[in-house]
Amino acid sequence: MKQGKAVIIKANGAKEVVTFTIGESYKVLSNAVEGMIECVRLAEDTDMWCNENGIAEGRDLNLMASAIYNETFGVANPILGNVIITGGADEEGETLGLTEEQVQKWLAYNKAIIPTAYFADPMYAEYLNR
Repeated sequence: MKQGKAVIIKANGAKEVVTFTIGESYKVLSNAVEGMIECVRLAEDTDMWCNENGIAEGRDLNLMASAIYNETFGVANPILGNVIITGGADEEGETLGLTEEQVQKWLAYNKAIIPTAYFADPMYAEYLNR
């Protein structure tokens, strides 16, 4: 079966590349976000999968994923917990892998933002002083 690559961006900023079988991606996606998955379409060939219950489960703010969301949609929406980025979907709706160029792009990504709702949280004070 055909294999695809995806990039996990953890809430702590760590990144890793994972391989999955096209047509059998749910377990990899769910494990990466540590729960139920929700898809955010970033582009025709790029999806970001998040934990659907990140708020209810008290997941940590993912500063990089929040920056990706902000760049894509122009809105500072908080993304909580780990995310996994894949390469869109085929005609049957199956999740596809990233190209090698896309893998390198996401591994190199280093932007971070704090959505305004989090400014009052002392946990993020160090970022405000940069």
